[in-house]
Amino acid sequence: MSHHSVEDLLFYVGKVAERLAAIDALAGTSGNISLRADTYPLEEFPAAGRREPSDHALARAFPSLAGKRFLITGSGKNLRYISDRPHACLALIEMLEGGYRILWGLEPGETITSEHPAHLLTYCARPAVSAFIHAQPTSINVFTRLFRSEESLNRLLSVQHEQLRSFAPTGIGLVDAMRHGSYELGEAVAKSLGEHDICAVVRHGTFSVGEGPIVKALNLACDLQEYYH
Repeated sequence: MSHHSVEDLLFYVGKVAERLAAIDALAGTSGNISLRADTYPLEEFPAAGRREPSDHALARAFPSLAGKRFLITGSGKNLRYISDRPHACLALIEMLEGGYRILWGLEPGETITSEHPAHLLTYCARPAVSAFIHAQPTSINVFTRLFRSEESLNRLLSVQHEQLRSFAPTGIGLVDAMRHGSYELGEAVAKSLGEHDICAVVRHGTFSVGEGPIVKALNLACDLQEYYH
């Protein structure tokens, strides 16, 4: 399924982060990215991020993901630095029955993004999803304070950007404000992304997904962020 080298993959992830920064969709260390990485051999990842594997428990088990690998941003990482230091911002993980194992990237003691419940629950709910992005577009965060229903939010965005419906026929989902990084929020996001390819969370940015080949999926998820920012 992989048609790109690990070097190319890390390059594209860095470019997506730069695109998000260019539309002011990364607030400080807010924003996170993940993608499926089963087809990328560990030995091809840069030497700079090689380390002793470390296991980390999760509050919930993900048996359907056990053995699957993902490339995912670390907790508290600024995505703007991915291009320069991918090993400091990203982790290659392998899912275990009750947690995950970091195989490459990050420093000892560091963990993956606190928004991992939304990522992992979405991968469970939509197995075809290959890439997942959470960003913080300023305009959407303002709009979700003013337009508190999916219908009104989509009406506003359709007036602003007539081409949105052709690009994303199901529009944008809307999820109520919940504790950031909680499994409750993750479940709500995964449910919304079962009906849409992008959803907004009140005062907490947008979550978008892409299906298909990894790099294409990553760019599709980023395209959605750009269209809706």
